[in-house]
Amino acid sequence: MSDERVLLRGTAANVVGLLAGVAAAFGVQVLLGRTLPAGGLALVTIAVQVAFVASAGARFGMDVAAVRLVAIAEGAGDPGTLRSLVDRCAGVAIVASVVVAAVIAAASPLTGDRASAIAIGAAGLPFIAVANVYLGATRGLKRMGPTLAVFWIGQPVLWIVLAAGAIAAGGETNAAVAAYDVSWVVGAVAARAMWRAAAAGMGDRPAPREDVRAAIAYGLPRAPSALLAQALFWTDLFVLAHYVHGAPLDAYAAAGRVSQLVLLFLTSANLIFAPFAADLHARGERERLDALFKQATRWALAGTLPAAIVLAVAAPEVLRAFGPDYAQGATPLRIMLAGQTVNVATGGVAFVLIMVGLTGLDLVDNLLAAVVLVGLAVPLASSHGPTGAAIASAVALAGVNALRLSQVWRRVGIQPFDRAYARLAIPACGCAAAAVAARAATGDQRWWITLVTTVAVGLVAYLTLLPAGLPVPERAEVARWLRRARAARAG
Repeated sequence: MSDERVLLRGTAANVVGLLAGVAAAFGVQVLLGRTLPAGGLALVTIAVQVAFVASAGARFGMDVAAVRLVAIAEGAGDPGTLRSLVDRCAGVAIVASVVVAAVIAAASPLTGDRASAIAIGAAGLPFIAVANVYLGATRGLKRMGPTLAVFWIGQPVLWIVLAAGAIAAGGETNAAVAAYDVSWVVGAVAARAMWRAAAAGMGDRPAPREDVRAAIAYGLPRAPSALLAQALFWTDLFVLAHYVHGAPLDAYAAAGRVSQLVLLFLTSANLIFAPFAADLHARGERERLDALFKQATRWALAGTLPAAIVLAVAAPEVLRAFGPDYAQGATPLRIMLAGQTVNVATGGVAFVLIMVGLTGLDLVDNLLAAVVLVGLAVPLASSHGPTGAAIASAVALAGVNALRLSQVWRRVGIQPFDRAYARLAIPACGCAAAAVAARAATGDQRWWITLVTTVAVGLVAYLTLLPAGLPVPERAEVARWLRRARAARAG
């Protein structure tokens, strides 16, 4: 199978997985909200989010190290020590995550009545870390199946089942958090089994100590960098909370959540593109890497544009889904969508830096972005409220991606833009015009009618015009796919 097809199929699998994960997460929220006593849902959410965010740093970068090391060794045709090396990466992640879990548990009494839930959630850190290391290793083989089965679908669905059983047996908040831990225990076991099956026949030569030390040196900057990357999504909200309270803050929090939906295609493309970046760079195939980078970025943007456009046009109606007072977050939502669209338009520049070994530079970039975000958010949020905080977030995000774009060009010699990239303006403009017209025509209807109509009309216009935004070979491939689909239905 060609690299392009592997990339496209992997991206599609990740999109499906992300959608399933979102649906499963929503199912958990509904279950807990309907069955736990007042305040239980918020407490479980806090405990689980503390564990998940902490796990980003607690893995010690061994998840991305596994992706890179496996991709390079497989591409070089020398995978004999990979099984041993990945196991050692998992061991490093376990040690680091146990230390972090112990620190969180020891500090949990400072959170008052949230202490027990947070401490229980922290117990899941080693299993989250192990699962991510082994799933990273299978992605290094350019296989997305295990990530789809374990990370996006299996663990969230299993959490629903276990939490429902624990609550039915009389458990409450702590039992729901413990169910989250157990779901990751099963996920870790499944991830390791899938990696061992995928790596069967590679051999079991012990990994040299210098390879293990190199993996640790590579992963060391990723622990603080991963935490800073998470902070970039929430720091503006934390700063705003010092100046704004009540409904405006709730509306801003909802707008932030909605704006992150446009990262669906970029995240999906990055996960499958990462091993290609490591492999092709290690083999010196810069031109091939550059071509794939352009395609991955353009495909991610093509999938993102219609979502960003319809969400921006129907921003008040989108937020009305959260409640009547949330529509006031429409302007911040549109600003944040602009920042996230720039993020997508520059492609996986952060992933490229990480996969070619520049984890230290990635750390510096995230640190600089966090400083800029706080430096802008404090004065802007204090003077302009939610709109100012959104501007700070968008500027910091766009700025760090512009910086990374120049770094990738200078250090790696690739960039994501080509002539075909600009053709996406054709379906994008059509989508925007159709969405604006649909919203204007239904503006006096109920909010949900306006929302559904705007989204549907905008998406139809985009899909109708999309072939005009594709290069000729891709347009021909789409036409062949449609003919086969029609033939299959006719048969």
